[in-house]
Amino acid sequence: MLSAGTAWQYHEIVGIGKVKVYFLSDHFPWFGEHQCYDRLPFFIQKSGSEIHIVDTQDRFSQRLIGKFYSIAQGWQWRKDSIRAASELRFSRLFKEKNSIYHILFFDLHYYLLQKWEKAPTNIIGTIHHPIGRKFPPLMEENLKRLSSAIVLYQDGVEFFEKYIGRNRIKFIPYGVDIDFFYPAYQESCMSKRILFAGHNGRNTSMLYRVVRRLAKIYPEWTFDLLVPEQHRGLDGLHQLLNHPSVRWHQRIPEETVRDLYQKNYLLLMPMDDSGVNTAIVEALACGLPIVTTDVGGIRDYGGGAIYPVVANNDDGAMVEVVEKYLAKPDWRDEIARKCREFAEQNLAWPLIAQKHIGAYKELVEQI
Repeated sequence: MLSAGTAWQYHEIVGIGKVKVYFLSDHFPWFGEHQCYDRLPFFIQKSGSEIHIVDTQDRFSQRLIGKFYSIAQGWQWRKDSIRAASELRFSRLFKEKNSIYHILFFDLHYYLLQKWEKAPTNIIGTIHHPIGRKFPPLMEENLKRLSSAIVLYQDGVEFFEKYIGRNRIKFIPYGVDIDFFYPAYQESCMSKRILFAGHNGRNTSMLYRVVRRLAKIYPEWTFDLLVPEQHRGLDGLHQLLNHPSVRWHQRIPEETVRDLYQKNYLLLMPMDDSGVNTAIVEALACGLPIVTTDVGGIRDYGGGAIYPVVANNDDGAMVEVVEKYLAKPDWRDEIARKCREFAEQNLAWPLIAQKHIGAYKELVEQI
């Protein structure tokens, strides 16, 4: 098993050479340096490829430029002016036919494709959107303009081919920094703490019902809820605000987030929908067993094979899985080891970077 500080070796993909890759990226303030999909370009760079990153810049000048650009394009209603400004800067780089132009968060930048009937194949978008969730109308329209795409869960391939075209989409998992997120088995196994993280796509009503039942059976256990304060009004969460078994967390450094993964006994994550989930991949890397629902792309990240999953809103089944983990610590530790191994073998960023380079070769005809 690999541990923190693992030394990785990078190799050039045969037949593709060292290409230049331009990235349109975003960084989200609630993620740290070692989190989120925006880590990909730096591992692409380590593979030997030359990269250039255009990211969103939350400055007054960029907001002003983005606002005027949006008006000029007929997007007067558009509110994310800093993203519009980054798209303007990115589009000015569309000069080199043999380079790759990768939109890391297509869901946020689909306006960029408005100018094409069908975008060039060397403009690739990563689609994060769960297929079960409704698309904004303009996003659905511009999906048809995208010629090449990467999706983060297997079911997305067939679904998005209806918009983009057959054999124009590659499934590549979401990566995780396994050198930053790593297990601390000796501490987590002694813990009487269960973690929940996030809000987007979570089944917070189910969370409330399950926590309430578990707290009655195991009053000595604590539930760590990592949820920003502005989202604690969601159904289920607001009922837990003053629960004696719940501890709330928000705006903590990524080292403290890692500490929560390492020191909790389980990750309790009832989900309504999910393409991919950052908390899931980070928990896997930290060897934290996951209790979640069988929705979206969960099975692409070990669900059902590495750790058991339950049907959405089946409270009894979820409680039973938690109780099995609590009653069988050796089984829990075995699942923990398998979670870490799955992350090492399937989700480590160097491996994911190489998969992207291979996908570039297959999707872009000029290379």
